Amino acid sequence: MVNEVLTVAMLVVMAIGVFSGFPVALVLAGTGFLGFVAAVWVGITDFQHLGLIYLRARGVLTNESVQFTSVPMLIFLGLILNASGVAETMFRLLGRLLTGVPGRYAIATLLIGLVLAPAAGVIGASVITVALVAYAPMMASGYAPRTAGGAVAASGALGVVFPPAVMLFFISNVFYLRIGLMYVALIVPVLLMVMAFAVYFAVTLRKTVEIPLDAPKTNLVSDLLFVLASVAVIASIPLSIILGFATLTEAAGVGVFGALLVALARKRLSFSSLNSVTVQTSTMTSMVFFIVLGASVFSLSFHLVGGPNVIFDWISAFDLTRWELLAMLLGVIIILGFVFDWIEVLLVFVPVLMPIISELDFADHVGSAYFAQIWIAGLIALALQTSFLTPPFGYALFFAKMAAPKGINLSDIYRGAVPLVAIEIALIAALISFPQLITWLPEMALGDADAPQLIQR
Repeated sequence: MVNEVLTVAMLVVMAIGVFSGFPVALVLAGTGFLGFVAAVWVGITDFQHLGLIYLRARGVLTNESVQFTSVPMLIFLGLILNASGVAETMFRLLGRLLTGVPGRYAIATLLIGLVLAPAAGVIGASVITVALVAYAPMMASGYAPRTAGGAVAASGALGVVFPPAVMLFFISNVFYLRIGLMYVALIVPVLLMVMAFAVYFAVTLRKTVEIPLDAPKTNLVSDLLFVLASVAVIASIPLSIILGFATLTEAAGVGVFGALLVALARKRLSFSSLNSVTVQTSTMTSMVFFIVLGASVFSLSFHLVGGPNVIFDWISAFDLTRWELLAMLLGVIIILGFVFDWIEVLLVFVPVLMPIISELDFADHVGSAYFAQIWIAGLIALALQTSFLTPPFGYALFFAKMAAPKGINLSDIYRGAVPLVAIEIALIAALISFPQLITWLPEMALGDADAPQLIQR
């Protein structure tokens, strides 16, 4: 009974703190410390174990198997590529290459989201960058406000789960999976999502008469080389990890060097721009690591009061099947994604739900217990990405409205996002039914020698 009271109290205090507007990192750390004091007061532990908080935080940040040094480099990589003008150039180039295709500017907007994947770890930066480039051309071309708003929000949310997005690093850490396998696991699902979105826009905009845009005269070859170089820099990170040429930190460092060369070649690498990107990287990195520390303190105290076991007992009382548990888990992740950023969900709530996740035995459905973990991790990543796009609380929708020109209301963006969310839910259902869409590339990447023993399907 005491454990249940403390569990509920910690969750309520954390929720009140978050909704009150206090910084999430301070809320997590403060709730964790209060939970520790409460655990001492009821006799669960004592103040001699206060040093566990320090050891937990230090252990998380110095864990050699978790390459946190790659996080600032991945953020810096995305920001420096954005500063080099890759989004604007790619949009203009795709607009020319897709001439004659219905909804070409909406499709071009989607493809920009993939190129901006490294910066999409912070979804606000991704959505706003896409919005500044794509809103005006789509509106000038005659698109309805809901179409333009939906395309911008969807594009900004795409990069969150496309390698080398920062979120995949944290998911692989939570599930103790190889980062290279997590990268390749999401390639097919995200490409299927882009294709489904593109087909939707092409079909719904087939009768729309697109007004030709006045584009600045630029060198097509130069634009093409610049875009290809940017894509090569981004693609080199997951490829070098998958092929075993470099660790994540090494690959990110080389990627940053390549991005600097691209920006230098484009004459966009001035002292002021480099200073601006460095400041933004420092700010975003500090935010990430403060949340990591706060989540570590909260997690330690939550485990001390028996929180995960309490939640596991509550859910077990419903006597749900494994499929019902999986559906409930994904639904909870989507709802949590309405309120919390992905990093809080992954570092605070997913570990709390881990006892339930560990009970989900889908080895017979997927082919092996190891690939079942990759499959579930991929589904959770896509559920989080869906939450960013789901009205009325999706983060991507609010950022799309923040950067929207006059004439586009939040209700327009909501209407534009609803069919895209339906497509994402249908895709998640297909991935649940056909797990090979997630596990096929990881199986190929591991090869016969390294792959865990598979169950005959």
